[in-house]
Amino acid sequence: MSELTLSVVLPSYHRLELLPRLVDEYRRQGANQIIIVLDGPHPGWEDVIARSGPVEVVELAVNRGLARARIAGLERVRCDLVLAVDDDVVPEPGLVDRHRAAHAVAQDHVVQGYMPIALPAKRGRDAAPTYLYARDYEIQADAWRRGGSATILKSLWGGNVSLPADLYRRAEAVKPSVRLEYNEDLDLGIRLLELGATAVFDDSARARHHHSRGLRPYLRECEARGGAVHALEQRWGERPAQLTPIVTIPPSYSRVLGAAQRRIAAADSGGLTLASAVVVYRACGAVRLFTLQDGVARFLRRALAMRGYRRALETPTVT
Repeated sequence: MSELTLSVVLPSYHRLELLPRLVDEYRRQGANQIIIVLDGPHPGWEDVIARSGPVEVVELAVNRGLARARIAGLERVRCDLVLAVDDDVVPEPGLVDRHRAAHAVAQDHVVQGYMPIALPAKRGRDAAPTYLYARDYEIQADAWRRGGSATILKSLWGGNVSLPADLYRRAEAVKPSVRLEYNEDLDLGIRLLELGATAVFDDSARARHHHSRGLRPYLRECEARGGAVHALEQRWGERPAQLTPIVTIPPSYSRVLGAAQRRIAAADSGGLTLASAVVVYRACGAVRLFTLQDGVARFLRRALAMRGYRRALETPTVT
């Protein structure tokens, strides 16, 4: 049996400076095809990417969001396998070969690679979002190790995922990708489950995720997460169970903190409660009370996700 061919699909948005290093590494590892999808106009990209040698570039006329940018890349794929990666994920040696090898054992197979967060040697005063993301990721990775195929597909985490190109196209036939501001990978996993796909988590298919998020973009992301929960409910007719804690306060949660989260969720503007939480967050960072700062960041995550969910509910659906 001949070796499976592999296409790397790499969407990017305003991170041109990261692309030459990534292209060089994927080429060094033997990827048969490298497709960069610039998610919207990126003037001057030719001068940056040309330094990397031959590579296929798709520049979208408008920003379409991650899921649809990936599909624009899928339309150019000529290989057996698609390795869907992110532009802030740096492959470690052997990544491409590990993905190829994992697909040699089964058809309709999805390989979830491992991509721990590259944390700095010294934590900065506004790094709680990245440290929370790193902890959440490791918790999920442990669940993948313990769970089976369905566990992986019900919590698919993009950035280092491969699957047969034909399977990806069939998932698009089940439901075409739509723009979601969060949980695009979960949406793909649900479609793959409907097709009867299997999945495996491969620790050795390893990359490093250079996640970086300060407080302000984190707050916007939290609200977007709530809107995405509503969008997935509308798309599938029910809410994926793992998303409930994002937009619902559990009974065991502090009544005082829960009331404060509800106040933030009910206000369209910042509000005094949100402003006070931001002040506490920044003060904790300044004096290196990082455990407390992380608690404030978690508190704000649900409060703003609840706001995003509420606002999505109140927005009329265009039919």
